[in-house]
Amino acid sequence: MTKLFPIILAISIFAFANQPQQIVHCPTAGLAEHGKMLTQLFVFPGDGLRAKVSLGILNFSQVGISYGAMRIFGRGSVKLDPMPGFELRFRILSEGVKTPAILIGLDTQGYGAYNEDLERYEHKSRGGYIVASKNWWWLSGNFGLHGGINYSFEENFARGFSAFVGLDKDIKDAVGIRIEYDLAPGDNEPPRGNGYGYLSASLSVHFAENAWASMNFYDLLGNMPDVPSPSRELFVMFETAVF
Repeated sequence: MTKLFPIILAISIFAFANQPQQIVHCPTAGLAEHGKMLTQLFVFPGDGLRAKVSLGILNFSQVGISYGAMRIFGRGSVKLDPMPGFELRFRILSEGVKTPAILIGLDTQGYGAYNEDLERYEHKSRGGYIVASKNWWWLSGNFGLHGGINYSFEENFARGFSAFVGLDKDIKDAVGIRIEYDLAPGDNEPPRGNGYGYLSASLSVHFAENAWASMNFYDLLGNMPDVPSPSRELFVMFETAVF
């Protein structure tokens, strides 16, 4: 029985875990399966709407493209993102019973409004990054821990380094909570930030077999200067088989 325990545990992890693509904003080592397409919609303050489409390739890589705008709803002129965002993910180590999955990636899409003066998004894109994720089956659902480092290309490659950690906990693949902390040492003084880092959380619900939605609460510590916190955001994702 002792020898069978690691096998049973591994089956539990990979059969039942529903690992997210991101914690709240920061990435995990999650990947779409080969031939599966992820369609993501992101609603954020300022009447903003952003869409992203990603495709899993060969079960170890993923490509994606995103684009959005501010003032989509209401009155006035629509403010488009300056350019599309691009994503590449490569898993260099698959998750084992005792070892995490490790993924390297490139993501040029930030979150929130784009500031033309600073040449950056409110929450900067990850740029180049490496992240590790480990999952366990615990208390009727998946429990995951995540951590990584990154260097953003925004602001002409200045103030780009950051490190992030987070966790996610699902219950019966139906509801879940996610919490992340992004150190963001470059956002340590106005107008970029107050030096607290970005603490964020989300509540998610799986409303269909291959669809789920999250209510995000970004910047709980009030790191962004001169704006109320937290920022409330809506995130919806659909998964479909392409080939």
